Amino acid sequence: MSWSDFLAKQSLPPVADAPYLAPALHMTIVRAHGDEAGHYLQGQLSCDLREVDQGAHLTGMHLSLKGRGLVSVRVLRDGNDYLLLTPAGQGEALIKALLKYRLRAKVEFQQADDQALLLLAGNLPEHLPAPGQTLRTEQGLWLRYPNTQHALLIIDANQVESTWAALAADRQPVAANGAVLADIDAGEGMVYPGAEDLFLPQVLNYDVTAGVNFKKGCYTGQEVVARMHFKGKLKQRMQRINFTADIALQPGEVLRDADGKAAGEVVISTNTANGGAALVVLRRDSDGVLYKDDTPLDSKLGELPYTLPWKD
Repeated sequence: MSWSDFLAKQSLPPVADAPYLAPALHMTIVRAHGDEAGHYLQGQLSCDLREVDQGAHLTGMHLSLKGRGLVSVRVLRDGNDYLLLTPAGQGEALIKALLKYRLRAKVEFQQADDQALLLLAGNLPEHLPAPGQTLRTEQGLWLRYPNTQHALLIIDANQVESTWAALAADRQPVAANGAVLADIDAGEGMVYPGAEDLFLPQVLNYDVTAGVNFKKGCYTGQEVVARMHFKGKLKQRMQRINFTADIALQPGEVLRDADGKAAGEVVISTNTANGGAALVVLRRDSDGVLYKDDTPLDSKLGELPYTLPWKD
């Protein structure tokens, strides 16, 4: 039985209070390997691979020449290789984007279809690494979120059902929606399909979460990102909203304020027990009262687990 077939037979609830366990189906994994993999990725991603080499896992973007995110990843080491976690459906786009500048560099990319991802919320095992770090155990490769009580487990696909059963012994299993909600709770935004080439790294708060480094040297799009950091002033940033309207929000979709003016764009959204939650790029002065076309979201600003560094 495949992993998807196994999950389909579980009749999992969409949400639950922590502690819970969810399949992280909203992400896929690309493996980078080769003698020059680290050096090459250092020149293509906004984050600093030197921190990853010391055991951290970091968000990062591969940017267009105008500094906007084309694809985003969570990158970590796996032995001599690097694993790039990217939104589901973006694996091929990520590989294509990174191969564009490869030339003769000794690096190869392939989708890691033999791996699965599980998300734990609350009641984390004692053996997990420090926040923001990775650790391999007998179960697989753990990533602990830096600011919240969440963790990801990367595991061989042929072991995922038995590991699921073991982890579900003391936490509520939920559907894949739970893993998306964990990212929203953690304020971890990425470039999802539909929002390509929209956001500077700082707009998704990567300057707060170490997803962009301003001292690492050159990478594609670096000049625009650095100019905004040192000389510009961001007028919008990713924030959380909670809403009660029975409405679906798609990445990249424009939301409007009460006057009908564009107020921002959706990063990612999912259901909650009380309606919905989303990460949305909003103007600094937004009060969180938003509309999709003419339909009110009945929304308000939520909280992020970190402080936004607005500049006056």
